[in-house]
Amino acid sequence: MATEQPPGINRTPDVHERLVAAYAAKGPAYVARTHLIEAGRARYVNALIHEASPYLLQHAHNPVDWRPWSDETLAEATARNMPIFLSVGYATCHWCHVMEEESFDNETVAAVLNTYFIPVKMDREQRPDLDHIYITATQLQQGHAGWPNSVFLMPDGRPFHTGTYFPPEAFLQIVSALGDAWRDPDRRAEIEAVATRLSEAVQRITRMRSTMDTALDAPVFERAVTRLEEMHNALQGGFSDSQQFPQEGFLLFLMDHWRRTGDARAREMALSTLDAIAAGGIHDHVGGGFHRYAVDPNWRTPHFEKMLYNQGQLSRAFVAGWEMTGAEPYRRAAQRTFDYVLRDMTDMAGAFYAAEDADSLDPSGQREEGAFYVWTPAEAGAEARVLLGLDQPATMEAGAVAHLDPTVAADFAALDPVLERLRVLRDARPRPLRDDKVIAGWNGLMIRALAEGGEAFGDARRLEQASRAAEAVWNRLWTGQRLARLWVGGEAREEATLDDYAWLGLGLVALADATGTKVWLERAKTLGKASLALFADGTGRLRMAAADGPLGPIYDSADGAVPSGESAMLELLTLLARRTGDLGFEDAALSLRAALSGPLAEQPLMRPDALTASRLLDMGESGARRTIGPNAVRILAGQDALHLRIAPGWHVNAHEPGQDWLVGATLDGAEAAWPGGTPLTAAFADGPVHVYEGHVSVPLATQTADVIDLTVQVCSDTVCLEPETLRFRR
Repeated sequence: MATEQPPGINRTPDVHERLVAAYAAKGPAYVARTHLIEAGRARYVNALIHEASPYLLQHAHNPVDWRPWSDETLAEATARNMPIFLSVGYATCHWCHVMEEESFDNETVAAVLNTYFIPVKMDREQRPDLDHIYITATQLQQGHAGWPNSVFLMPDGRPFHTGTYFPPEAFLQIVSALGDAWRDPDRRAEIEAVATRLSEAVQRITRMRSTMDTALDAPVFERAVTRLEEMHNALQGGFSDSQQFPQEGFLLFLMDHWRRTGDARAREMALSTLDAIAAGGIHDHVGGGFHRYAVDPNWRTPHFEKMLYNQGQLSRAFVAGWEMTGAEPYRRAAQRTFDYVLRDMTDMAGAFYAAEDADSLDPSGQREEGAFYVWTPAEAGAEARVLLGLDQPATMEAGAVAHLDPTVAADFAALDPVLERLRVLRDARPRPLRDDKVIAGWNGLMIRALAEGGEAFGDARRLEQASRAAEAVWNRLWTGQRLARLWVGGEAREEATLDDYAWLGLGLVALADATGTKVWLERAKTLGKASLALFADGTGRLRMAAADGPLGPIYDSADGAVPSGESAMLELLTLLARRTGDLGFEDAALSLRAALSGPLAEQPLMRPDALTASRLLDMGESGARRTIGPNAVRILAGQDALHLRIAPGWHVNAHEPGQDWLVGATLDGAEAAWPGGTPLTAAFADGPVHVYEGHVSVPLATQTADVIDLTVQVCSDTVCLEPETLRFRR
């Protein structure tokens, strides 16, 4: 049994006995993640044994005397006048695992860390608000940041020294030097001064707001596109000449810009990047879905972890790419991602898990990055070697990564049987660890993708799957007053942050749009109103969390791997205003944009998702799927037809037949036929034709122009709305 005291400290017997008892209560099926094992049991146990987070439990048997982040931990640090060492990571982070094995499971390192500091572990996915503070501090002090994020704090939580991954020798030196400095009164004063300056810098960055409403006009968007053109890797796609991240915010902004302006540069940058991602090793061709990023500029060698937020955002981008082009590889990439998530990342109730690890066990039983995904020539077989580029020199020691040639059209009929054979073979290998947290906002991103894909592809299964996930998340995480962020260990935990409300709200709006089911829109309204009550600060901006952090109110500062909470909320408030006619949502959206507008105009690429949302606020929707009025008519511009879903109580065309000035719809730029063969424009212009509630499809001929303008006026029995002209670009 684990009875040893961690090196460098001496717990009271009652504290130690409670930890040992908690370890014993895990039962025989529980496997401690540590190499410090005797007689089949871990030698050490710390306070993380009480936690439900898979990431925190990974560290529950380190000799480091970890605590979780809490008010009690800060109070202990203050009472003992000791600095805090904060390590922030997540369960599927490769370099977090490396530092764990090298340093945190090292008794020598642990002894020094336990002696000089109060060690605290934080799962960034439990507390994204606090993670944002400390990742910003590391970025400011070091010029770069990532996970594991290693931050040394004053007892009150102010950072004074930062870093990311440290090799064990360097880490031991840093911990010893900072510990000695803390105990020297003169050097303590220097630490205090650094903490003050760094904390003030973090506050300045995150709390920036406009003193006046700055116009976000055409030159702002032109500068953003021009800057992306400068960053664009014209040969290999993407926006880097080294490591390649998907940058979904850039892609969705560029596609929106092309739909609104016809700017060919934006279209080419977006589609060439989608082509490269779809063909590259970042795309899991065997099992579907996408890895987090590629370590090389040609997208061939991935960093293998799979995050739910990437699955949601990239599948959305591929759906939009398919709607622009009708290209089969885009539809296929989205659908296979949906298949992967539903097969491997979904719990019994239908909600979605957070992530899968980069690391897994290789044939020798050693944990290695990418072991589950790579192939030796003998394993792959001759046909797969040729079709999937496995006959080329491997870029990883463990084996080759399946990829396609983006310049050659793939023969999917020949490829699919090979991929299925490899998937069955691969499923016999030890799987990577799966982080089974259900995160409200991340589920919202995936629900949105499924809803949009289901509507675009006419795939009712996807709408059913999205609805099931939405119901599971709502039932578990909506308390009736507030949203919880996580479902883990069989219960709801943590207060949801702004991004949870925004991303889940956007998922519910997309589901309402795609299905016509009113309950989803009502729930999205509930989230919108609750978020304004919880997070509004009176200046237009929205805090990340309802409660303050160690440095005061917490605000996001940029869009990153995911849209920031404020950018996503700007979109949600705008959509709610358009869907419901509630001017309160529109006023809140205008105030939020005004507060962000100055920094956004100066550095537009810091918030590409906010740029896209700003245009939505000013100009309405641009995509192939649009809503007119308060959910009166839903229009889908398919590859060969316009589809209209007219809500009960509404109709298209004149309120009073025969009055030419109340013509309800015209279609310019398209050869089309109304059911029965009557040309669409003539049918509407004659006046007597009314199209009442129900579904109507208007076939488009092959010679239809690249730009179609549909002017629609919708009416109820008592009112006609102002005509709207919708431009669809093909």
